[in-house]
Amino acid sequence: MRVDESLGAARVTFDGQRLTATTGEMRREWVWTGKGLVTTTLVNLSSGRSWCAKSPAYACDWTLPGLEGEDVVGQLVALWAREGDDEGFTSPHIEVVAEIAYPAAEMDVHFMLWVYPDSPGMRTRLWVRGREAYCYPHRADATLRLDHVPVAFGRARRHMLGLHNNTQRRNDAHLDILHEATVDRPLAGPEWCDWCSALCIEEGPEGLALVKESHKCVNQPGHDTGFFKCDPATGVDSAGWGLLPQEIDDTRYRGSWGSWCLVYSGGPDERELALKRFGRIRYPVDLARDAYIMANTWGSGTRRPGERGRDFASEEIVLREIDSQADLGIDVQQIDDGWQTPPDAENWTCERWLPHPERYPEGWRRVVERAREKGVTLGLWAPATAISLEDLQANYEQGGFRYYKLDFARLQSRDEIDALMSKVRAFVRAAGHQVRINWDVTEPSPRYGYFFAREYGLLYLENRKPVIPPTTVYRPHTVLRDAWQVSKYINLNKVQISVQNVDRVDRERSDAALHSHAYCVAITLMAAPLFFQLTQLYSAAARDQIRPLLAAYKAHRDPIYRGTVFPIGAKPDNASWTGFQCFLPGQEEGYLTLFRELYNDQPETRMRLRFVSGTEIELHNLLTGERARAPVEQGGWVRFEIGAPADFRFYRYAVRRG
Repeated sequence: MRVDESLGAARVTFDGQRLTATTGEMRREWVWTGKGLVTTTLVNLSSGRSWCAKSPAYACDWTLPGLEGEDVVGQLVALWAREGDDEGFTSPHIEVVAEIAYPAAEMDVHFMLWVYPDSPGMRTRLWVRGREAYCYPHRADATLRLDHVPVAFGRARRHMLGLHNNTQRRNDAHLDILHEATVDRPLAGPEWCDWCSALCIEEGPEGLALVKESHKCVNQPGHDTGFFKCDPATGVDSAGWGLLPQEIDDTRYRGSWGSWCLVYSGGPDERELALKRFGRIRYPVDLARDAYIMANTWGSGTRRPGERGRDFASEEIVLREIDSQADLGIDVQQIDDGWQTPPDAENWTCERWLPHPERYPEGWRRVVERAREKGVTLGLWAPATAISLEDLQANYEQGGFRYYKLDFARLQSRDEIDALMSKVRAFVRAAGHQVRINWDVTEPSPRYGYFFAREYGLLYLENRKPVIPPTTVYRPHTVLRDAWQVSKYINLNKVQISVQNVDRVDRERSDAALHSHAYCVAITLMAAPLFFQLTQLYSAAARDQIRPLLAAYKAHRDPIYRGTVFPIGAKPDNASWTGFQCFLPGQEEGYLTLFRELYNDQPETRMRLRFVSGTEIELHNLLTGERARAPVEQGGWVRFEIGAPADFRFYRYAVRRG
């Protein structure tokens, strides 16, 4: 049973006992022990740093239900490797599967490994099937180990990170969306962290990260997302399969959460880059399909009669909206809740999710024709679990909708998770990968989180509205704050960030009216811009601000999407200098959006740019065409000037040497 498979810089070998995998940047080795596969080596090939400085304390990287403290004899039935791309849902990689039988446990396990070429990390996952005699153990306190690295901690610090959902109710200046914590003391005994999605172990400039590919958020644990454990006696564990013992059956293999293992060198900047590099490899972007500006009909609702969100999904309003969006340069019109209900509906209950004949007497025909005429693509809202695959496909065939916002999910069991993911995967495959999903993370219920399901589309981050409900009223600085914090570890072009019409925002609850329309649009340019509103309500003056900005953005959108976005400056708090840097790996150029916030009284500042060294940078103002040069101080510090508060700059930069 020998394997030797290569793909570019990636290679996997198995000699009957030792499994060795390399991406070109990282090497990890496992040994078959007769109990399972256990990690013995993990090396950052770029720096030479080895993270396994001691013998493993376990005989297997994972544990089995009811047998957490026992070494269960296994039989290695087969081990094979092949090139794959998960049916087009991820980047090309070497897929390794070890088929292991555990007769005493009445279980069969497939250990799966994805080895991507030129990657800072690898992904592992377990697939498990019970046999006919399998009987799950009735232990409420058991959390199964999913992954393990026998790290010798020494003086290594631990850095934990995670993000909140429930953005519907997290719109105040003190409610950060990102939560991080660092423990910078020697590990004296076992430590657990059950709120984070990623645990980073760092010593000097070297780092190792484990990431749980799950729907865990800081404020909600999701379904069996478990914890990370650091123990000086054993190393670091990722626990929580996402598959409870009672959810294992003998009819099929069921998958665990995925586990990422990454290495990096160079400190916090490289930590952020490693997570985003691997996120881009795991969840690749197709520019022709994934780079777009969207408008959604829902977000202009007020207390006034006739201005409920559902009222805006009528054919008449949608037709006007398509005209408006074509004028502004918006790519996608997404029809939100209301297309499937009669005009006077208070709640929705549908046997079939098809356009309601009172709202759309000719079905989707008129909307489709107007969108085609104006060069606008269509999108549609639907409840994630209530709509059937049949109705998703029917609306796609009749309306050509390509972008689907799936809402109201409550994924509290493996059955619910698998049912939704299977439906979406089947839908995307049937449409030839031409449809994408916008995953709504606005509520506290377990939905999708931030590291899960992004192979199907984007994250819809938050509702930001003009008047109601009060917790969602649009505030430019909190929208900027959320985007800034999310961009630290998530590729921001995988996240929809909202724009509101500041002329219509409640002035008692927000200072939005003190900002220009262009400023609010600029906040979103390093993300996936979302006009969460009826754009037909913009004044002529507002439209004159927005058109040239969107035109300049679209002229540079492709390289921005190829780049990696980092937060720069201070955390937005309505009085900061802040912004985003789009770093183009391998090139000495990139993009900047800089913001001098409303209550900032400093017309000049110094900001540190990432991965910039040299004598100076040339700044090209993409709105005015002006060019200027600025010296780069040691450490990447550059001086910028914006003469007035609540103003911004949109630059392309190039590093100049000598």
